[in-house]
Amino acid sequence: MSLKMKSLGLLLLMVLIASCQVEKSNQKEKPISKEEIKIAQDLIQGAFDDLWGGVDSTKINKYHTKDFIILEQGEIWDNDRIKEYMKRQLARPNRAKRINKMDYISIEKYGNSIQIAYFNEADFTRADTLVGKAKWLESAIAVKTNEGWRLKMMHSTGVRQ
Repeated sequence: MSLKMKSLGLLLLMVLIASCQVEKSNQKEKPISKEEIKIAQDLIQGAFDDLWGGVDSTKINKYHTKDFIILEQGEIWDNDRIKEYMKRQLARPNRAKRINKMDYISIEKYGNSIQIAYFNEADFTRADTLVGKAKWLESAIAVKTNEGWRLKMMHSTGVRQ
């Protein structure tokens, strides 16, 4: 094969690869549906109501993937560490009740994942008396699994009030 033929073949291959890349980059992501937005919001709210507010470790698999992590105030927590935290919380006498309220900043879908950004504000009460408040800026990645949508990763940063 002559040098000209090899060069022409290489040039055609490069053009073909480049055209595939352009076509791929021009494909728009399907916008997130109202149903998927609700799924994402219910996943976040449910996780906080059942896990952080309800301190119910039996529901971790309902909300988290097996390899879930949360980057919590500079520390890495996995499901096992969350279970240990819950055990300590449940052992505390007169533990405050936690109610979380989310204010969503954005919810966007990328293939089989959903990226969620939100403010989380919690009220802590004992005997119907407010004993504390906290606010966080948080983000989460939810992925579609065989069991449904689950949280794979979260990040939480405390916000001064």
